[in-house]
Amino acid sequence: MTAENGLKWLLRLMALSTCLALIGIVIPPSWLAWFVQKAQPGTPNGILTNYLFRMLMLMYAWAGLQGWIYSGDVRRYIVLIWIIGVGSLVAAAVGVALLFVMVPQDQQTWFFWIVFIDFAEGFVQAVLLVVLLFLVRRKLSPAPCLGAPGFGEGRHVPCSNGASKWQTPSC
Repeated sequence: MTAENGLKWLLRLMALSTCLALIGIVIPPSWLAWFVQKAQPGTPNGILTNYLFRMLMLMYAWAGLQGWIYSGDVRRYIVLIWIIGVGSLVAAAVGVALLFVMVPQDQQTWFFWIVFIDFAEGFVQAVLLVVLLFLVRRKLSPAPCLGAPGFGEGRHVPCSNGASKWQTPSC
């Protein structure tokens, strides 16, 4: 398996796992109230909780949809995939640090550890994504030379069989 195929499959795996958040968007309000009371007893389940939960689930699903689209043409979306990879790496690292700094040790219940595992899983996925991006970068970038266009530039050119291929500018 090449690094490019590994990148495609990692993006698809991430997309499928985050698209499962679509279930959270349509769950009945009574289920949401039950989950909120299990996670943090005594928390009121008003419109704000309902709105924030459903928007968070929509954000996860949207990120999954983007990942699925990007996995279809890694060469075309390489810059956006880099933004997702580095952004996810930074967000997960900062999230874990803030989680431990802002939540006192006596309030670190089972739900705290679920959030921690979610951040840790995101961090591991981001590390894998960035490593694969570095491996793919060597393959997709043009040879370094004076006056060479920037990373990721190129165009689709038609082939004799009706398909198209990606062509990077040569030096």
